[in-house]
Amino acid sequence: MVRRTLVGVALAAAIVACGNDVTSPVLSLPTRPIAATALALGTQFTCALTDDAKLYCWGSDLTGQLGDSSFSQKLIPTATLGGHSYVAIAAGVQTTCALDQAGAAWCWGDDPAQAGIPVSYRNVPATARAGRPFVALTVGRKFACGLDSDGSAYCWGENGKGQLGVGDTLPHASPIRVTGGQRFSQITAGFWHVCGLNMSGTPYCWGDNTYGELGSGDTIGALKPRQVSGTTTFRSLGAGAIHQCGISQTGAAFCWGANFSGQLGNGAIERQLGPTAVLGGLTFKTIRAYRANSIFGATCGVTETSDLYCWGWNSKNQLGNDAAPDSCTTGSGAVVYSCSLRPIKANGVANVTAMDVGVEHTCALTSSKQLLCWGDNAHGELGDATGVPRTIPVTVTGSLRFP
Repeated sequence: MVRRTLVGVALAAAIVACGNDVTSPVLSLPTRPIAATALALGTQFTCALTDDAKLYCWGSDLTGQLGDSSFSQKLIPTATLGGHSYVAIAAGVQTTCALDQAGAAWCWGDDPAQAGIPVSYRNVPATARAGRPFVALTVGRKFACGLDSDGSAYCWGENGKGQLGVGDTLPHASPIRVTGGQRFSQITAGFWHVCGLNMSGTPYCWGDNTYGELGSGDTIGALKPRQVSGTTTFRSLGAGAIHQCGISQTGAAFCWGANFSGQLGNGAIERQLGPTAVLGGLTFKTIRAYRANSIFGATCGVTETSDLYCWGWNSKNQLGNDAAPDSCTTGSGAVVYSCSLRPIKANGVANVTAMDVGVEHTCALTSSKQLLCWGDNAHGELGDATGVPRTIPVTVTGSLRFP
């Protein structure tokens, strides 16, 4: 066992969870939105698209992020209201956004469109007032970003760290174009930062950079896109709260930023200010990162053989492997949790077509259109009607079919 003591910082209590992304293919953008993934995990809640384009959510509902007109948690999948047919979804801290078949963006919960005004949560979908259709969407903490069909990025919501990429730190209630003139094939939002791939696979990031999550070789924040250091080009990205990962053109995984619980997968806990290779020699198709309520985090990737490997924080067995080889301690070392400083294979799940990592829980879709979840379940985020945490995958109830 490797014992690591993690030094707590002020941000530990502040960071809650942050966005996952729905991406369009690298180098080629569709003219209409395409669902690259059919599930999205946020702060103790889960949402998934069914194969008839309907959206169901379950778990915590403190800000109305389930979109069913209530503010009460649900232990089973519950239909989001509005009557829309959705093709893509994304989840943030306590926010859910989705694209309908026309490319219109809808958000609810802690709605980014309410930036700069007193808190007033939405418990049903509301239009993002984009004025243009999007083909991809990503959500961070009280902000969101979308791509249009020519690869232009637009962001809206809170902007105290420059995470909207528009050259200022003012909130914007409606989508505003990211500055710099880059055309992106993908964007992915963390807690207070965003990264995107341009059409040649070169990564650019902007926003907060306290832990090196922009990958620029320093800890200086950026109000507009800044190129990630190094020469590696990528085909996919996945953002964590305060770290960032990507898959290179050859399928190798690289991560950078905060590393308090081994979420970079490089065998250590020191932060990295630029792309650093994940250990294990695996080749990946997709990568997603843990959005936690602390400085700790985890990352998971689907390999070319459709297996799931995870690394980092394992407090609720969210890595899917209770034999995680390392130990991580919080602050003074009074509490010890299992963790893994390098990728380990998740047990009980195979033939994975999509997955996401939430706050101490993980879910995966399989080729048989089955949705499996495991980890913490205190708010019903596993969707198995029990509220009981699970160390092995359980099937989401309701006999729903997922694309």
